[in-house]
Amino acid sequence: MLSFDEAQAVFAMCAEPVRETETVWLGLLTGRVLARDLSAVIDTPAADRSAMDGYAVRCEDCRGDACLPLQQVVYAGTRPQPLLPRHAIRIYTGGVIPPGADAVVALEDAEESYRGVVCARAPAAGQHIRRKGEDARRGDLLLPAGTLLQAGHIAALASQGLTEVPVCRLVEVAILTSGDEVAAHDEPRDVYQVHDVNGPMLESLVQSMGAVVRCHRHVQDDERALHDMLRELAADADLVLVTGGASVGQRDLVAAALASAGGELLCRGVQMKPGKPVTVGRLRGKPVVCLPGNPAAAYATFALLVTPCCAACRGGRSCSRRWAGSGRRWRAHARNVATPSGAWARSATRAAGKATCRSTRSRARRRCRRWARPAALCAWGRKAPDSSIMCRCRTMIFTVGSADRSGMAGKGSAA
Repeated sequence: MLSFDEAQAVFAMCAEPVRETETVWLGLLTGRVLARDLSAVIDTPAADRSAMDGYAVRCEDCRGDACLPLQQVVYAGTRPQPLLPRHAIRIYTGGVIPPGADAVVALEDAEESYRGVVCARAPAAGQHIRRKGEDARRGDLLLPAGTLLQAGHIAALASQGLTEVPVCRLVEVAILTSGDEVAAHDEPRDVYQVHDVNGPMLESLVQSMGAVVRCHRHVQDDERALHDMLRELAADADLVLVTGGASVGQRDLVAAALASAGGELLCRGVQMKPGKPVTVGRLRGKPVVCLPGNPAAAYATFALLVTPCCAACRGGRSCSRRWAGSGRRWRAHARNVATPSGAWARSATRAAGKATCRSTRSRARRRCRRWARPAALCAWGRKAPDSSIMCRCRTMIFTVGSADRSGMAGKGSAA
């Protein structure tokens, strides 16, 4: 059984990023990983432009109380005339700087009359002018390969006139629910059966990570059936998620089926609660994660362990990781790792996992008191109302044993 920090590292290191690429329209790039370096194809902005509403002038013409007649009005998208000596041109934000002008006087720093414009004070050369190529110059590296694309990146790409961009394809995840007691929603439910809760929940969590669900299957507690299904799913998907059968009971057969299918076990059991029986292995080079059958435990282990695994499959610069610190603790510089709540974690070292590891509970408590909203602090005390709280760092926190206190994990639970 591994400590939480060691287990999180194993989960993150067991996956390989997808290599296949596809071309995607700009409006659908959020959360995708850039497949290759992109360079600027034009200067941005393409010409000197005004950063303020005001008057385009020559600095030498604004000495003293000189009154400058208005020559032209230039709007954004209007071609300007060359500026005549001792004249001014009314210009709006985004308008191209007229040839001959070397400064823009803000509207509030000038007084206009029927005679012309008088500047309150002499402008400095280059004042309120956005220079050509100030944001990006043609040929400069715009975005490196591996960038996890967000709104700001998309804006930069749009400014270059790009409409389609090569990105890595989406991670495909196969979900396998197991257990004789689980009845599909289209099947009759007997008193000794329960509805499939984990399947739809995991589909939602996978989609929140920017991945797609390749398929969703169910098998009974039969080692041969599990063996065949694992081999089939590992051949088609990048990541296989199994729920149920993760513990050490007579009907917990996933580990045995994985071994008989030719896979290897990397981790079986983690010092955390809920989610202690969680297991991870590899089959045909693909990570296979077996989550506990209890829905609360499955949710927690997905948030804390499967999330970095999915991020590693997705690839990109946001998933760079290294071993650091005492105890070979894994620290992820993954500011863009999504939590199942739909929020984005600021860093994995501030993630919920620190709250579940028994050896770091006091450190997690101090961290939570620093980041959590005051109304949520009671979740660390004796009156914990539920199994989770939301920190200001937008990361879901799970407390040790909180599922038991909230009644989410009953007797006999795999958690």
